[in-house]
Amino acid sequence: MSLLSKLFGKAGSELADKLAKSVANQITGNSQETPKHPAGAGNPASYTAPAPHRKSAPSGFSWGEEMPDEENQFNYNGPYDRYFEEIFCAEFPSYRLERQDVPGGKRVIFTFWDGGRKALVVELMPQSSDSQKLRRDCRASGIPYLRYYYNHEGWWNTRAYVVQRTRKALEG
Repeated sequence: MSLLSKLFGKAGSELADKLAKSVANQITGNSQETPKHPAGAGNPASYTAPAPHRKSAPSGFSWGEEMPDEENQFNYNGPYDRYFEEIFCAEFPSYRLERQDVPGGKRVIFTFWDGGRKALVVELMPQSSDSQKLRRDCRASGIPYLRYYYNHEGWWNTRAYVVQRTRKALEG
């Protein structure tokens, strides 16, 4: 008798069977389901993109059930914060970029400087965060603010999406 069946009876046993079949199908490549962004993944940077043979995502510019073929934070060879930092440095070289790692390791703040003026503040954070202080402070100071969630189901943060959204915020 499995732990799940001990805790939840027949429903737990059925769940354990489904999980075992699902894992076996994934290992053998017999899965009929389309790979999706891992729900509730603790560290999205450790997500390994499913291998070959994906269709392009028809759902939207940077969102949908299927991972787009375009570079995004989940098929980038590194952690999500480095993905964003690389884009910001490469695409917006005329701005001085300042990075701040917020204690606790769940948020990263990038500030774009144009000379001595704060041109934009970008916050990378988990979807579950309810932090609003930085957003309110920026609004009160008239500084543009952007937020990117790094673990929102179905949001891939494709390079084109990040560049377009960041450029629009910098242009006011």
